[in-house]
Amino acid sequence: MNKAFVREPEPVEPRCPAQDGCGSLGTPVTRRTLESQLVAEEAAKFSESAFYCANPHCEVAYFDAWGTSAPRSALRTAAYPKCVSAPLCSCLGISSDEIRREAEAGRKERVREILASAERQGSRCETEAPSGASCIAEIRQLFLKYFAG
Repeated sequence: MNKAFVREPEPVEPRCPAQDGCGSLGTPVTRRTLESQLVAEEAAKFSESAFYCANPHCEVAYFDAWGTSAPRSALRTAAYPKCVSAPLCSCLGISSDEIRREAEAGRKERVREILASAERQGSRCETEAPSGASCIAEIRQLFLKYFAG
């Protein structure tokens, strides 16, 4: 058969394990993120690559491609969006409610200040944020959702 007509298999995307979790796509995290976010016994179960499940309704916090998972109860601290009262930005302690209030009041300058501070804190995201990533995109998205201007 001519190789031009053979379709290569699609790469498998990392999904939260269906037996315990929700089946959502995961966000890649580093070993450093796992070790800072999970209790030691749970972090030790993972290889070098793992994924964060950001679904707020899912009981799984982290998982890998080999079937290992850690429940949200294994997190060292409450993590947004798993816990809506937890800070949206772990580095600055900014809550999603604070961003919503600033947006509804039309205070763009205050949100710009928050974003500038988050950019300066960027190097801490790997260990402070459960996703291991900056909160900047999420702050912008939340602000635009509620912006009154």
